[in-house]
Amino acid sequence: MSVEAIEAALRERLAEFTALPKAWPNEDFDPKAPGNLPYVSCDLVKAATSDQTLAATAPEMVGRLIATVVVAKGSTSRPANRHADAIAALFPAGARFAAGTQMITITQPPHTREGMSDGVYWRVPVVIPFLAA
Repeated sequence: MSVEAIEAALRERLAEFTALPKAWPNEDFDPKAPGNLPYVSCDLVKAATSDQTLAATAPEMVGRLIATVVVAKGSTSRPANRHADAIAALFPAGARFAAGTQMITITQPPHTREGMSDGVYWRVPVVIPFLAA
C-alpha cells in the first residue's frame, strides 16, 4: 500500500478546486503572504490499515482528508461555507479514483463541520472519509 500514491491522488483531486491556495503539512506556506488568505489547510489522517486475506495480499487503508477553509475572522462565514461546499462537491459519496495501483473510494458524503474561531482566522473543516484498497 503506497501512502504516497494515496496522498498524490487526493492532492490531484483537490487541485481541481482552484479558487484558493492549499497548505499541506510540512510544506512552506505563509498565510500572511499576499494572495494566500483565504486558503485551504489540508491534512491526511490515516485511521487504520487492515487486510482480511490470509495471505495478506489485499491491504486496505481507512482514512480522512480534512480540507479546512481558512478565512479572516470577522469576514462573515458565508464565503468560507461556499468554499467548503465546493470542496465537498469534488468528493461525492461513492466516487472512485486511481491511486497508483490502488483505488480510492469516498465512503460517505463529506462532512462540513461547524466553523470555529482560531485567533485571527475563521476555520470551516470539510472531512472526507475514504477507503484505499
